[in-house]
Amino acid sequence: MEDSANNSIRAYADLTVPTRTQPAHGLKHWCWADNISLVLLIILAAQLLLSSSRNSATYDEQYHIANGLYYLRTGDPNLIPAHPPLVEVLATLPLVNRNLVVPSRDSASSAVSNLEFSDQLLWRLNPNGPSIVARARLPIIGLTLLLAITVYAWARELFGPISGLLALTLLTFDPNILAHGNLATNDIGVTCFATLALYAFWRWMTCPTPARAVIAGLILGLAQVSKFSAVYLIPAVMIILVVDRIWESTAASRLSARTTLAYLTVIAVAAYCAIWIVYGFKLGTLKGYPFPAREYLTGLQAATSLIAGGKDSFLLGTYSPKGWWYYFPVAFAVKTPLPTLILIGASFVFVYRRRAWRLTFPLLISVVIYFAVSVASPFHIGYRHLLPILPCLFIFTSQLALIDWKTSRQGITAVVAMLVWLTVGSVLIFPHYLAFFNEIAGGPRNGYKILVDSNLDWGQELIGLREYMAQQNIPSVKLSYHGTADPAAYGVQYEPLPSYPYYQWTSDTVPNILLNPPNGVYAISANNLQGLRFKNHDLYATFRERKPDAVVGHSIFIYRINSTHEGNPRSAQVSLQRRSVERVKKDQALLSRFRSLSSLQFLLPAVY
Repeated sequence: MEDSANNSIRAYADLTVPTRTQPAHGLKHWCWADNISLVLLIILAAQLLLSSSRNSATYDEQYHIANGLYYLRTGDPNLIPAHPPLVEVLATLPLVNRNLVVPSRDSASSAVSNLEFSDQLLWRLNPNGPSIVARARLPIIGLTLLLAITVYAWARELFGPISGLLALTLLTFDPNILAHGNLATNDIGVTCFATLALYAFWRWMTCPTPARAVIAGLILGLAQVSKFSAVYLIPAVMIILVVDRIWESTAASRLSARTTLAYLTVIAVAAYCAIWIVYGFKLGTLKGYPFPAREYLTGLQAATSLIAGGKDSFLLGTYSPKGWWYYFPVAFAVKTPLPTLILIGASFVFVYRRRAWRLTFPLLISVVIYFAVSVASPFHIGYRHLLPILPCLFIFTSQLALIDWKTSRQGITAVVAMLVWLTVGSVLIFPHYLAFFNEIAGGPRNGYKILVDSNLDWGQELIGLREYMAQQNIPSVKLSYHGTADPAAYGVQYEPLPSYPYYQWTSDTVPNILLNPPNGVYAISANNLQGLRFKNHDLYATFRERKPDAVVGHSIFIYRINSTHEGNPRSAQVSLQRRSVERVKKDQALLSRFRSLSSLQFLLPAVY
């Protein structure tokens, strides 16, 4: 597979292409590509809506919904200060007129945890938690469509309409965008507003006017209150501006230093005004002086402390509370579609051959800065934290549409083949986009051996489990569920096993029900199977060593225990140990293969 990928990348290097160093196409005139883009947007919306209806509430959704509703009802952003309120407020707007019962958090109940508060809101005090989640997802789908429009517009303006379609296609069928593009969380929100902020800043650079400066500043501020990780945009735009002045690539580079500083002041003031608006024009105090949106700085500090503390992570069969520097390179390698990786690599070769870095350096600088910050962070819990780099990479890759089809039909055919491959892969994984792993990882079947958490198992398969139980005529399961949703709200009848965050097992010992499981059907989430959040990571080792009878949505493992059909317990144990040794050997071979991905050489095609 690697040889074919390398051959594909080298094939692009010899393409004859026109040189183009200025924006290729304005946005004032409608063209044929815009009609096709509408079709792609409809396809994107359909995928998001259909997959949303098949996925139960994921782990973080109830927190974000609770945070947004609480802020709308009280004006207090401190329920979960580590998350700013913008995206959560947008997500909960469809719930404003639903007469929902929101728990109290006055001084008498200040000890109520966020988990308990959100659990009461969605699953105890109000009658239809799944409906609440479904409504809160609709605005996020809207933000995903706005992101897609931004990607198309930027690529179209840079390189022309065909490039716009290429970038939009990469986004429309990307499983990671589809996985999070319909969840009531802030990962797509920050991706959307960060991309929009970079686009608005680039447009100001190409034509620096006061109006564009204000727009760029306002969107930059909205990005900051979508998720605190958007703070990376501040050094990114400064470095972009410095490089631009060195290369003299845009109109902004020809401004005097004094004029540039004045524009930056306008952008900064507009950005903080946007932040202040979202925080309700509240004044706090900073070192004894009145300060607007003081809660923003408090939240930023809380988020920084949370990230600095790290969190239990799983990678290639190992565990760490502080993560690994190569976590995100490996995650990017195994969860980005392989045709997308090939096209990204080809686009770097393409641009290198043309020496055309100047037109796309804002894209690359933002990607490198964000990726570097992610690698340096000890907070390694999911590919979703890499989502903000994808739009920039899609736009950068869209340069391949500049290939001259008259002289390079083989290259065009290769690009089209990659897009067909991407589309087919996206259709085949529907609706289980969260569990997507590419061919390098061996597909979603092997994903749980490499990464878990929100990369694979985020509590999204309760509907799938319910349907499996109905098909197999199973009245009840013994369930170890990794998630915050109430399985009963999705029609799952169950007996609880040690789980997370509910029914936690904090002892080092393994309960007898897991050592010697009685007869029954067991449903175990992949996170719990790997023991990610348990003190004893081998809590479910007895099951991990068995071959599952079925796997629901690639993330809930089904085991049927029937001691009367398993023969003598001693012989069964010996057989299990033998199978365990064989599986360990296979897993070690697989893991050694992926540990080689920690080499920096692999990262170069993606984040050069």
